[in-house]
Amino acid sequence: MTSPIHVYSEIGKLKTVMLHRPGKELENLSLEILNRMLIDDIPYLKIAQKEHDYFAKTLQKQGIHVVYLENLLAESLESSKTRTSFIDQLLEESGIKKNDPLHQLLMDYLLAMKPTEMVKQIIAGIKKSEIKNAEPSLADLAEDPDYYLDPMPNVYFTRDQQAAIGNGMTINRMTFRARRRESLFMKTILKHHPDFEDQDIPVWRDRYHHGRIEGGDELVLNKHVLAIGI
Repeated sequence: MTSPIHVYSEIGKLKTVMLHRPGKELENLSLEILNRMLIDDIPYLKIAQKEHDYFAKTLQKQGIHVVYLENLLAESLESSKTRTSFIDQLLEESGIKKNDPLHQLLMDYLLAMKPTEMVKQIIAGIKKSEIKNAEPSLADLAEDPDYYLDPMPNVYFTRDQQAAIGNGMTINRMTFRARRRESLFMKTILKHHPDFEDQDIPVWRDRYHHGRIEGGDELVLNKHVLAIGI
């Protein structure tokens, strides 16, 4: 079986690129969490989207196939069983354990959405003000005074969470806690997306390895040489 992934040069002709279009996660940022989110300032969403769309169209004009991370993930979560497992792991990695009443509250809230809406909500984060039926006492159970789930403003750096190397992938353990959840997206896509689930794509290094690495640290020089940043 031929792998759909073929990356043997860092500077070869680009055929397909995965992007994320900036969304509500930028509007959900607040000054209080900028440092934790690794962001210097709050970008203006309309301008960010305009610049992104221009960039994506420029790539498409060059014959490059543009796919979107959020679409691939939503298409991977069509099964209710997969959605439940994904949300459960996401909440665990967000510090919300199964024995916490907040876990079931957020599980029910997200499962009530269609996959596309759910993925956008997860990336945007969940403010306490968004869940109208929450008991007031639950607000004390969360670590942050404003958020149940932090927004994910760095997810548009789509080269960091994973890297295509040869006919396989690395699914990376991110350096900072604020970004650790992001690589769960690609792990889910490789396992459950219709284009990948039956392809048996090699994962050279999984996100559960103790050592940290990001896509910018991995450079494919040719078919025989891989450069790793230290």
